[in-house]
Formats: sequence, structure tokens, C-alpha cells
Amino acid sequence: RRVHGQKEEGKISLGIKQTEHNPWDDVEKKYPVNHNVKAEIRTLTNYGAFVELEPGVEGLIHISDLSWIKKVSHPSEILRKGDIVDAIILSVDKESKKITLGVKQLSTNPWESIEKTMPVGSLVKGKVTKITAFGAFVELDSGIEGLIHVTELSDQAFGKVEDVVSKGDEVTAKVIKLDPEQKKKK
Repeated sequence: RRVHGQKEEGKISLGIKQTEHNPWDDVEKKYPVNHNVKAEIRTLTNYGAFVELEPGVEGLIHISDLSWIKKVSHPSEILRKGDIVDAIILSVDKESKKITLGVKQLSTNPWESIEKTMPVGSLVKGKVTKITAFGAFVELDSGIEGLIHVTELSDQAFGKVEDVVSKGDEVTAKVIKLDPEQKKKK
């Protein structure tokens, strides 16, 4: 509560919260960059998830910091309000009271070692997750998604992709191209 007044009327302004410890005073010491934390999901938005680190201190996990490999359209695909998540502190701005966190940064980026784990020429197994006019998307054991282009589906003539594979099919394919910069695999 705050009481506000003016000098000429003989009033004075008082504040109660000013007598209490402000959790942002030592936020940089308690939550240094690269520090692992557990946080509770408070709110999910189109651009990320707000988490509570402690009463009075919230941070944001941006949607782009949720997964190395999944295309997340909305945080609710991965997180639920009330969940406790492990995250890492990415930045702290005490002045504007902003903390950014990441979840994907707790694990290694599989695209950094893709040339070693799935070199061109290797056979991989996966499940068809999506069919399009230009091919079939396959989720591999690592969680990475690859594309079997329509021109690489079969040597036999066919009318449409579904004549060769269906969503849910388990397939074995050969890696013919890697594009780690674009996070694409064929």
C-alpha cells in the first residue's frame, strides 16, 4: 500500500513494499548466466513460457529455446502450466527485470555432430510423420526429421506419395545429403 500526498496539504507518501527485501536486488548473484535452475511454468504465450524462479522473480523461455529439433508452434506442445522444468539462465537484465532462460541448451545440439552420427551413405530407420506433395517426412531415432523427396521414394512409377508410404509407416532409408546449417536431412 502506498499513501500519496502533497506538501502544501500536509500529506506524506508511504510505502510498505519498500520495507521488504526486493528479490531483484541480488538476482545477478542468485541466477548467474549458465546457471541451471528449476522453475515453475506460470503462463504460456505464442512466443514462449513465463516461469517463476522465486516469488517476485519471473523469467521467459522463448519458444526458440525449447528444442533443437522439434518445430514448436506453441509452448503448450511441450509444456503445461504448473510444470516444473529444468532450464539454464541465458541472460539477466536487472534494470529491466528480465531473465531469459533456455531448455534446449541443457543438451547438446544434435545438428553439431550429425555428420558423425548419420554420415552420408548410412542407413537410418524412422517413422513417417507427414506426407506432402513433394515427399515424406520421417522422424529418426534421434528425433531429427528427414525428408524423403518424391524423386527418391521409388524407382517404380507411382501416382502419389501415399502409393509408396503412409503416415505411421516404419521405413529404412539411406542418408544422401546433410545440410546442418538449414537443419535439413535427405
